[in-house]
Amino acid sequence: MNRDKRFELIARADSERICKIAERILADTAVEVIKKPVGGMIMMRFRDTAEKCIFNLGEVLVTEAEVRIGEELGYAIVMGRDPEAALAGAILDAAVGSGHPLAPEIIDLLRSEEGRLKEELQKTWSEVATTKVDFEVMA
Repeated sequence: MNRDKRFELIARADSERICKIAERILADTAVEVIKKPVGGMIMMRFRDTAEKCIFNLGEVLVTEAEVRIGEELGYAIVMGRDPEAALAGAILDAAVGSGHPLAPEIIDLLRSEEGRLKEELQKTWSEVATTKVDFEVMA
């Protein structure tokens, strides 16, 4: 799993799950906090599918953190005000990058989160599909 995919999944993962595994890492690993969890605002961008252009949808509250395990930097940014999840995400990122013994378990957790997120998206699309209007039938 590449780092971009890891960032995406950590940002959207269940915070309780990532916090639990981060606590296990902290139990036996020295973690240096480079940037304490801090809130901020970022611009959410959206692609208009009709005109194929990108526009700014609005600002979103986020929390970001950065840590170091050995020589490996870990970074995470999560939506909302959730300093624990941001710090846990950064720890998971650094742990995978540094080859921590829990790295395979972290990757498995992120893959299961990816599956859960896909299922949620499919459920949402199926709910939206019931509201779809077929104009040819109406004619």
